[in-house]
Amino acid sequence: MVTPPPTSPPGTCDRSATNASTLATQFAAASGGQTICLATGNYGSFTGSAKSGMVTLRALDGATVNLDVNFRGARNITLDGLTIAEALMYDTTQQITIRNSRFTGFVIIDGVANADILLDHNTHVVIVKCSGCWAGRISLPYGSATPSGVTVQNSTFRGGNADGIQAATGLSIIGNEFDHIDENGPNDQAHTDAIQILGASDVLVKGNYIHDSADGVVAYDGIDHATIEDNVIDLITGRWGIELYSDDSSIIRHNTLRYATTCSFSPCGHIMVDHKTQDPAGRGTVVVDNIAYMIEANNGSQIAQQDHNMVRAGAATGDFIGTPTYAGGSTPTTPAGFLLAAGSAGIGRASDGTNVGIR
Repeated sequence: MVTPPPTSPPGTCDRSATNASTLATQFAAASGGQTICLATGNYGSFTGSAKSGMVTLRALDGATVNLDVNFRGARNITLDGLTIAEALMYDTTQQITIRNSRFTGFVIIDGVANADILLDHNTHVVIVKCSGCWAGRISLPYGSATPSGVTVQNSTFRGGNADGIQAATGLSIIGNEFDHIDENGPNDQAHTDAIQILGASDVLVKGNYIHDSADGVVAYDGIDHATIEDNVIDLITGRWGIELYSDDSSIIRHNTLRYATTCSFSPCGHIMVDHKTQDPAGRGTVVVDNIAYMIEANNGSQIAQQDHNMVRAGAATGDFIGTPTYAGGSTPTTPAGFLLAAGSAGIGRASDGTNVGIR
């Protein structure tokens, strides 16, 4: 067994850089486990390279570091505390972490497979779709039967009319907040979604808080074997918090979709499976243990299993009609606020013996 190189204690600097030139020199010399600390400055486009062990680039405390990412086969790099206008990660890029950073533009990940790419505790705030731009703040525009190995977690997507995440390849979307993701008025040509899946397989959408936004989790061009669970969806425009078109065997469970009559297309809080005329009908979808206004299967798309959902209308056999009482009152403002209060309808009535809705 090879002993991994020692990792620098948090907050320490093994090397320092002040501009693009010194960063290139220090990165070339850095060994696995070392940290390069960056002073305030604009470092241009950083291409990195394949390292045998993890090398961290971290902004010095209080420093404002602007650095763009252009990885095409880079490996074992962590970026921490940076401002990033553009991030491109292609092909054989792998073992990349970007954390605690502020994105002011788009992230494009293309062609990677089982890449172990982690985007964690970042912000993607007020990013506007432009002509020629990708639709998503984070986009995986390529189709592949092999999961990307990308995880987006604990991050904030706020304001602006660019989609939050748009992906045609499997990834994990865990514990993020999407808020005020919406079109810029009725004449905006963007169709803005918090999370849009484009025919991808094996997507995990778990523990996200989507609120004050136009749409929630959508897949208009197919999806299969996704798991969508423990999400809170509280919309202002679309009534369909979860929309899966031409689905094949995805699981929708333990989500809480807030009912309201204030949506542009009220009432809010629907779960729907459907399909476009030119695409096959959905099949095999499992919908259990959710809180929703209504669950719909339209135009020949079928739900294979639907039970233990608490709805306000259209209860199927095994579902039940009920009105939740939330721990955070009638209009919760945090995910924890959407947990069921003691004595609420739905307590202990999920198929696994827990409460319906988020856990």
